[in-house]
Amino acid sequence: MSFGGGFLHHPDLFPGRRSGEAWGDRGVTLDVPGGPYRFSGLTAAQEEAVRRRFGGLCRPVVKEEGEGEGIATAVFRAPLADFLEIDTRGWEYALDLDHTPLSVRVAGLRLMARLDWVPGLAGGLWTSEAAGEEWTSVCENYLRLLAAYRLLAAGGVVLHSAGVTGGTEGSDGDGAAAWLLLGPSGAGKTTASRLCLAAGAEVLSDDLNAVLMDRGGPVVARLPFTGDLGSRDDGPGTYPLRGVLRLRQGPREELAPLSPAAALAALAAAAPYVNRDPFRREALLAVLERLARAVPAWELTFSLRADLWSILKTLSK
Repeated sequence: MSFGGGFLHHPDLFPGRRSGEAWGDRGVTLDVPGGPYRFSGLTAAQEEAVRRRFGGLCRPVVKEEGEGEGIATAVFRAPLADFLEIDTRGWEYALDLDHTPLSVRVAGLRLMARLDWVPGLAGGLWTSEAAGEEWTSVCENYLRLLAAYRLLAAGGVVLHSAGVTGGTEGSDGDGAAAWLLLGPSGAGKTTASRLCLAAGAEVLSDDLNAVLMDRGGPVVARLPFTGDLGSRDDGPGTYPLRGVLRLRQGPREELAPLSPAAALAALAAAAPYVNRDPFRREALLAVLERLARAVPAWELTFSLRADLWSILKTLSK
């Protein structure tokens, strides 16, 4: 199927540049890792819905596109008739991406978008959703993609993972350490997160987490993209990354070091959106190789009776 064919009635009419009819004259800026991210062209209802969804991550004022700092996205109207009706029951949602060296086109559920790198990273988002949860879902799905590309450009990465930490305890002033739990859907990221939560740990997110390369080593930064666990509107917060674990469920606990090649493969598989982009693959592998050299990686087999939090704390000593 050609690009956009699963979401759009007329994929060949996909916008060729970031232009169109704005929904309104309102805007909002989000303090999310890699940002700030500025959205303009909103109605009052769209702005309010974003503020309800992202809470304290919203700044009070947004400047017009082209002013100030931040990654700008202009939001435009698109007729509902442009989008296919999709029965989402039992459906696994994945954005349709079309990559070029200077842009990425995106098609999804009630959304079209494009990211352009010239003269600088900026986005355009077209949707038929005027307000409510449907609009915030469009906005969040787009922002996930935008953050992944922005962080890669800044030498970081977004990882499909569970992030767990001891919270803000510790005497070094940098907060407690964090661990990232990797694995495909069904590997047990949410289950492992619940086990750690029950033992007193804090779950940053059991869906997406950001890794930034700090002077002292990699740190995990909180993203507002959670699955079943984690807070959606807490401040970014950063935690030193102590290790990465690839999860497997089994009858008993087993811990084995991952080889550098296996660790790199696990990290690459966990980097959504950008790992599908042939024009950014070299940049992604460079970031992941640096990360794999900086922190240890293990394969952890665990059962539902496992004291995972104690295992993780032991690994940091």
